[in-house]
Amino acid sequence: MRPLLLALAASLVTVSAASAQWVTRDERRAPRGEWNWALPRELPALYREFNGIDFGHAHLAQALLGAQDSSSVETARLQVLEFIFSGPEVPPDEELVAPDFARAVWEAQRAFGWAHQLHRSLYDLFASDRVEDKDAAYRQILADYLSKPEAITSHALDHHGALWGFPESRAFSKRFPKFNAQIWAYHWLQAAVYDVQVEGGASLQREQMPKVISWYHGYLANPPLDWQFMPLMREAAPAFAERFPEAAVIFDNLHMLHDNVDDVLSSPEIYTSLAAKRSAVVGILDIYLHRNHEPGERYGAYHARNGHGDGHMETGPAAGRPMGVRPPSAREVLEGTAVEPVRVTGETPSPGGGHEH
Repeated sequence: MRPLLLALAASLVTVSAASAQWVTRDERRAPRGEWNWALPRELPALYREFNGIDFGHAHLAQALLGAQDSSSVETARLQVLEFIFSGPEVPPDEELVAPDFARAVWEAQRAFGWAHQLHRSLYDLFASDRVEDKDAAYRQILADYLSKPEAITSHALDHHGALWGFPESRAFSKRFPKFNAQIWAYHWLQAAVYDVQVEGGASLQREQMPKVISWYHGYLANPPLDWQFMPLMREAAPAFAERFPEAAVIFDNLHMLHDNVDDVLSSPEIYTSLAAKRSAVVGILDIYLHRNHEPGERYGAYHARNGHGDGHMETGPAAGRPMGVRPPSAREVLEGTAVEPVRVTGETPSPGGGHEH
């Protein structure tokens, strides 16, 4: 018995030492209201698109933590497209899709998860005909979100100046331009649909949304490589950004944070170990957290000078750089005034999967 007791004692010491590094993680729910689950009920095709997008972000992070060769990353990109076009009816568990990333940088995973939930709550709200005072419900949802320690700030940040000047900036877009453009296409759809939603009720949204989704599929078939900067909410959804500026800023910041993280994960020559990658991501994440901007200005140097987040026209290494081709607004797509994206067949999976879009 004595050897067994000694072994048990040793294991308890090991567990005790390890537990000193454990982090308590809790689970909280998004606010409940009459809007809950309105999107899958009223706009199931759009709901499935968002399920695919959530998988796409997570699968990319997992892929970048593995092999960095172009072939492996391109395979991951095509896998994402196949999943998107399968019409997934259930949101993926991003921690299961990207377990290595979730374990290595759980703080970022939590921030992404809650920001994605904010997206979902607002899509539900604007898809619901049961809620008459959407502005009041919006304020409730926003306040609940900003109360979370993982909330991304509603202060406009200098996306293409201060936040585009890290040593690894643009590493992802340079090494994997197709996947980067595909990610930006996700962000365009996530923005553009809001301008459709704020124009009218669920019936109008069902009528107009297929055209926006079809346009997005055009970007998936041929990623918009001519975009030099990520789509901004006020470009794709100007009406929403005007009416709900806090959410618009949060989502611009969220999308820029995705770019920053992808750049870190695409720079093994700078961040040579998992610990180095984690340190870099956590350091960048701190800049984005709302609690670090209220009430003081710990990261005031990263705020946008013009209040819009497109600081590349003013500061940083991209100062004075031409904007290049910019994404259309949802209204331009619906009115037929947007420049038609070039469609290339045979390169990517095509929409289908037996679902009506």
